[in-house]
Amino acid sequence: MQVTKVDIDKANAILKLSVKKEDFEPKIKKTLNEYGKNAEIKGFRKGHVPKGMIRKMYGNNILMDTINSMLSDEVNKFIVENKIDVLGHPIPKDGQAFDMDINSLKDFDFEYELGIAPEFELTYLAKKPKFEREVPTIEEKMVDEEVERMQKQLGTVEDVDTIEDDTDMLTVKFDALDADGNVAENGISNSTSISLEMIEDKKVAKTLKKLKKGEILDLDVFTTFSQDEESIAKHILNSDKATVGDSKFRMTLEGIKRTMPAKMDEEFFKKIDPKGEMKTEEDLRAKIKEDVGTYFSKQADNKMFNKVYENLIAETKLDLPDEFLKRWIRLTNEKPITEEQVVAEYPAFRNNLIWSLIVKNIKKDAGIDVTQEEIKTKTAEGIKAQFAQYGMADFGGEELESFVNNMIQKEEHVNQTRDAILEEKIFAYLKDNITIKDKSVSLEEFNKQDK
Repeated sequence: MQVTKVDIDKANAILKLSVKKEDFEPKIKKTLNEYGKNAEIKGFRKGHVPKGMIRKMYGNNILMDTINSMLSDEVNKFIVENKIDVLGHPIPKDGQAFDMDINSLKDFDFEYELGIAPEFELTYLAKKPKFEREVPTIEEKMVDEEVERMQKQLGTVEDVDTIEDDTDMLTVKFDALDADGNVAENGISNSTSISLEMIEDKKVAKTLKKLKKGEILDLDVFTTFSQDEESIAKHILNSDKATVGDSKFRMTLEGIKRTMPAKMDEEFFKKIDPKGEMKTEEDLRAKIKEDVGTYFSKQADNKMFNKVYENLIAETKLDLPDEFLKRWIRLTNEKPITEEQVVAEYPAFRNNLIWSLIVKNIKKDAGIDVTQEEIKTKTAEGIKAQFAQYGMADFGGEELESFVNNMIQKEEHVNQTRDAILEEKIFAYLKDNITIKDKSVSLEEFNKQDK
């Protein structure tokens, strides 16, 4: 089989394959013989089906499969041997048609379209472009709120007589009312827990806040709570919307529970820091600031990385085989896709493709790679972090190794971890090749700019 590459331009090429009868006829005969040995057809013993019948029944399918397999193998072999950097996969040139007849084998020519990846240098990075890194300011209010949250998390739940806080947990009983406003016989009756935060009707919330244990309030449940009607019926009334019907209910306040914040004593600090390094409120606030600072720094990095990503794509002018790629998308999409969809989605696809070529370029120039050992280390770090959330900060040894070995057997996990490590390395490379200036902004400004 003769294969010839014809360059259309820098981004497009054609592979011409001249296929001779003698290239595929022996393979077809061999496959037909194998079918004959194994074919089980009613009226014939296995292996004794006439060759003519085998040829008639399976011949054209075998011919087509053989030709397709040969073409695919030869195209891939040519690309590898000639070190052609293609985009997507080769696709048959449009408009080709020829008869495949097992009884009339003959020579034929076939053509594939190729999209060629461009060669380029990242000249944009050579200029050390400047980027502003916006870092949210850590306000004392944030630290106060986190201290309060931790105290409540480790606090105790106590029964109280009055409602003072929107987060107080209220034990209430709902009884369906009849048309006269009385509790309906055999009507829906359910006890549950709610908080003022769940109530959308502000008037009801204000009235409820004045109630004492044992007092009642008649209300429309569907207009009172913020959830949708199906959720209200299910989670508050333990029923369904169709059964609830009229939404008028009598709510009886049966009890009030409040989480009392834990005192900052020795026991409190032992719970949040088993190692005993934290002993005072000042220590706690310093640790919170450190953790929040680390989190904000990562968020600032991510936001800046998005700007670098956008600028790199915009500044890296590449000639891509756009029409080839659009056709390739249509042919390889799992579900049928219209021309309008291709046109609408292609800009995002093109940007992702340019980014993948940039990453490939950086990996080559910087010698960046991800090793199996790095994947194992990253996996171990993730597992240890998970166990630390459950108070097992010292999880390790053979047990950790067993977890790691189990995880790295999963292809999806390995691929995701490799991508995460590669992203970190690419970002580290980019940070070394740009000029960064930090700018302090409020958290509100930071989040507003993010939208």
